[in-house]
Amino acid sequence: MRKLLMLSSVALVSLAVAGAALAAAPTITTTTFSVTTPDPNEINFSCQPYGYDFDVLSTFTVTRRSIEFSDDLGHLVKEIRHVNFTGTLYRSDDLSKTIPYAGTWTRTFDAIADTVTTSGLVRYSHPDGAGIVAFAPGHVVVNASTFDPIAEAGISGAEWEAGVCAYLAAA
Repeated sequence: MRKLLMLSSVALVSLAVAGAALAAAPTITTTTFSVTTPDPNEINFSCQPYGYDFDVLSTFTVTRRSIEFSDDLGHLVKEIRHVNFTGTLYRSDDLSKTIPYAGTWTRTFDAIADTVTTSGLVRYSHPDGAGIVAFAPGHVVVNASTFDPIAEAGISGAEWEAGVCAYLAAA
C-alpha cells in the first residue's frame, strides 16, 4: 500500500509540474505594410564608406508572420518572424537610378537564451530580369541585449551595400 501511495504521489507531482510548464497556444499574427515614396529623411544606408557621394533610399512592401510563444504566466519566451519583402532602392541624388531588392528570411528572438537569430536570404538586389548584383544570405546570432555578434556565416550586409552602391553609381 505504501508503494502505491508513493507512486500515486510521484504521478500527481509529475502531472502538476507538467501542467505548470504548459503554456497557452502560440499567438500568430500577419502584418503587411508598405513604404511607397522614397523619403530623404529615411536613409536606408550611405554609400560614402564605399567611395560614393550619395545615400540609398527605398520603397518596399513587407509581410511579417509572427509566432509568439509565452509561458504559463504570459511572459514571451520566443518569437519567430517569417519576413518577405520586395522593393526598390534609389540613388538619393538621382531618383531615376534604381535597383530592385527583395528578401525572405526568419528572425527568431529567444528570451531565455537572450539571442536573436536571423537566417535566410536577408536581401538581394538585381536589375530587372538579369542576374543578381548583390545578395546577403546567411545565419547570424547576436546577443539580444547588447547586439554583440555570437555567430555569423554568409555574406555581410556591408558586401551587399557595396554591390548596390557600385551598381547605382554606374546606372
